[in-house]
Amino acid sequence: MGLWRIRTTVEDRPGELAGIVDALARCGGNIVGLSIHTDVSGVVDEFVVDLPGDHVRAVDAVAERCPSGKTNAVPALRREVGDDVTRALLLTARLRAHPNALPDALADLLLADEACWTNLTSQDEVADTAVGTVMLVPVGPLRGVLVRRRSRPFTWTENSRADALVRSVMPSAGPVPTERTVSTADGVELSLRQVRDADLPALDGLHRRCSPETVRGRYSTGMRELSPHMRQVFCDPERGLTLAVRPHGREEPVALGHLMYTLDPGVGEIALMVEDAWQGHGVGTALARALTATAADWGLAELRAETTLSNTAMLRVMRHLGASVRPSGGAQVHARAPVVEALQFGTRGGQRRGGQVARLMGQG
Repeated sequence: MGLWRIRTTVEDRPGELAGIVDALARCGGNIVGLSIHTDVSGVVDEFVVDLPGDHVRAVDAVAERCPSGKTNAVPALRREVGDDVTRALLLTARLRAHPNALPDALADLLLADEACWTNLTSQDEVADTAVGTVMLVPVGPLRGVLVRRRSRPFTWTENSRADALVRSVMPSAGPVPTERTVSTADGVELSLRQVRDADLPALDGLHRRCSPETVRGRYSTGMRELSPHMRQVFCDPERGLTLAVRPHGREEPVALGHLMYTLDPGVGEIALMVEDAWQGHGVGTALARALTATAADWGLAELRAETTLSNTAMLRVMRHLGASVRPSGGAQVHARAPVVEALQFGTRGGQRRGGQVARLMGQG
């Protein structure tokens, strides 16, 4: 028997994981570890499998189940078997006593070949590296950790894990507040406030002031007032976060932003609606940046948005966050952005709150 780490991209639909497990079982494989990642290519499943004899048959069987994505395998060590969360907690405890050991901890967390401190002012040393096999994890304005892994590219989920490990040993800046003031690129101050039951009449007014095209761009259907179900969703923190946007000194909201949990691990869904008179003034972009900061604070790895080709404003906002945009059938499009990349795209100078950001080199 031999341990192998098999990674494959799977279609995000019921039964796909079960099919891969069955294929490995038919090859005599015993799955001793499973990790689910998100990446630009979709959902990536990584198995640690104890296999008899040659691993080629098992890799071929998995690849046959997942023809749309790449499947690869590398030898795994006994010490790599275990729960990812437990490994991360143990590394955090070690770092609190020895924070300068951060490169070694990141290498252990990501099962990387090497990791070292680097100067953020120069990127020359990563210029010739293969796409996706180097991760730069800034720790402050001038210093970061360069992590290399030749066997397989880093995923967005691993990107988020590296960022979380850095934040776990940095001085706490506290949670991102849900009520705060942000500014548009034009310098307009906006007050963001979490929606409560008392705000619902004002939100009905916002929907009535919006054109049918604007409402349809948000909901893919026309509605002049919120349904009882939508009212419940907007005010339920178990579903996510809904923010109402008010210009400084005004009580009537001019925009609405949502960051909702999804059933996919580490993925949040973002949706925006901006009153027609306020469109084109950077309100949507400022709101998206604020929601992205909250997504990072929640530990999410990816933001998604479902919209249409005609909703050019939402597509523009998502592209400002570095999202990839792909058709998902008919006029519908699917926008996906890694949270850490979105923080970089969405802030001047590529630095986020606390100066902590992890960035995948070479992936777009």
